[in-house]
Amino acid sequence: MKRISLFLAGVTTVASIFAHAEESKNLVVNGNAADGLNNWKNIQKVVDGGPDGAKCFEVTGNAKVDSVAIIPVDPQSEYLFTGWFKSGNDKENQIYAGLFLLDENKRFIEPTSVSPLPQSETALAAEAKKGDTVIKIKDASKWEPLFKNKRLTAVFDADDSGEYKDLPNYKNYTVTKLEKKDGIWEATIAKPISADFPAKTKIRAHYTSGHYMYTLSMKKKLADWTKFSSAVKPEVKSGSPGNAFWPGTKYVQVLILANWGQKDGEILQFSNLSLEKVEPKK
Repeated sequence: MKRISLFLAGVTTVASIFAHAEESKNLVVNGNAADGLNNWKNIQKVVDGGPDGAKCFEVTGNAKVDSVAIIPVDPQSEYLFTGWFKSGNDKENQIYAGLFLLDENKRFIEPTSVSPLPQSETALAAEAKKGDTVIKIKDASKWEPLFKNKRLTAVFDADDSGEYKDLPNYKNYTVTKLEKKDGIWEATIAKPISADFPAKTKIRAHYTSGHYMYTLSMKKKLADWTKFSSAVKPEVKSGSPGNAFWPGTKYVQVLILANWGQKDGEILQFSNLSLEKVEPKK
């Protein structure tokens, strides 16, 4: 299970979005439980008593809920993510809600793959062969702070133009040891290299990370049905923020971490989940 990141986005004001938008279409299939549990994984049941007297989803205990349907998106556009939530008993709920981001091949975009350390590009000082667990680097001096914080990942075939055209870069390896020897740097990596890379291959340091994209995070008792909406901004050049598409995003799935890390019988109810493209008025 992915660990929770500190990079969590709060709920944003959306009045200005609606002021410049036309009526849009909800891209989430069965976001209001009208079709039972269709399109959802790890939701235990559908119950009465939802918003406006309709049905709603209900989850007891810790669960990672996500939609089955894969939704194509335009990463250069803005979207609005909305959901209604309510506590199903007298306990507060730890909730993280947002999107699971996928690339053009429908692979999960790891936050590590899109989180470069600026100006950390360098090159291999010697060939790295398939199966190696130690690589030689020309200059890894800028990598040291990340290594000391145990957050250093090395990526291969990096674009050193400053445009980060290689993102998301899945040729990444967690660094477990970094030291300078005889004028060059040696990095020990956590898993063997899966391909050959010649000397002078461009490499770069990335932040090791493991979060999802959360547009909403809170720990609160919601006695009444409460609506939360957040804007999802167009794709960023690099990084993994909670309020914008990550580099390479082409598809998404809805994600809710319900009662996350809680073990005291917490019940979360939710409904009216929607993702809508914000269309500017013509």
